[in-house]
Amino acid sequence: MGAIESVGFHVATLLPSADAGTVRRLERAARQQAFSRRDVLHARGMQLPPFVVLDGHVMSRRVVETGQVYAALIAGPGYLGGLRSISDPDAEALYELVALTDGTWATWDPGVMRQLALEDAGLAVGLLDLSSDFAVVLNVRLDERSFASARQRMAAILLRYGKVIFDTPHPVAQRADLAAMIGTSRVMMYRTLRGLEADGLVQRQHGGGINILDEDGLARLIQVAAPDGAPAL
Repeated sequence: MGAIESVGFHVATLLPSADAGTVRRLERAARQQAFSRRDVLHARGMQLPPFVVLDGHVMSRRVVETGQVYAALIAGPGYLGGLRSISDPDAEALYELVALTDGTWATWDPGVMRQLALEDAGLAVGLLDLSSDFAVVLNVRLDERSFASARQRMAAILLRYGKVIFDTPHPVAQRADLAAMIGTSRVMMYRTLRGLEADGLVQRQHGGGINILDEDGLARLIQVAAPDGAPAL
């Protein structure tokens, strides 16, 4: 396990145009908290403050009226979220934030970050750039959900997250999370996964792991790829 980077390191990396003094103020204003696997870090319907993941992995998900779970993203160290609250202090989060592993995150009062952005144009532009990247990622994922089959969506997810999330000695996510990520029931998820395994593309492991055997084969299944120059998903 690598060393956990500081709040200041992540802020400086994510917002390189921010003034050094602003970075130090953000580091002092951050509230760091540890979390445990499967903790609900933030409930849907409440304001989600600006946050950065320092260690571990989290997932944004939504439980719809039918009880089915949909996952919007999985994020690891260095992910900065909750930006909507900076521009809309009364905004309510549409998704809940759940810990996939033990870890640590840091949060800020959105009013404090907004005031700093008003004082430091470099910080404001950096936040704007991150918001723009998020919008591009959202559009790509809407394309995936709208035009790709469950098999194609699973191939895309396993290519995107497989080596970090599933193909590890201690998988970060569970197979139930995979169903949420591709937007299907668990029955359909297992049927799709068995199909990929029968084709020699992946191999399931005891304990929930999924070994990626043929990345090129998975890539050939994807019809809706991210456009050139799109931010990393």
